[in-house]
Amino acid sequence: MDRRHGHNNRRSNSQLLPRLYMLLQIIILALVSYISLVILKSLGMNELLVYTILGVANTYFAVNFFFRCKFISHRNRYTSQFGD
Repeated sequence: MDRRHGHNNRRSNSQLLPRLYMLLQIIILALVSYISLVILKSLGMNELLVYTILGVANTYFAVNFFFRCKFISHRNRYTSQFGD
């Protein structure tokens, strides 16, 4: 039996934790956005400006998380067969 083959299977099976970590990052992003919204509105900033700033920032980080997760799912031969 090839030792390297076992290493590849172990690596392909270890993709749950990075995806869980990405999910936690998105949850943290949502909580930070909510806290920022409350603070900025309490300081008296224009609501449209606050929503625009948070929308642009959240879109940027969400796209960044999505592409990082897509890279993790396609980083080896095993998941490229069963991915998307």
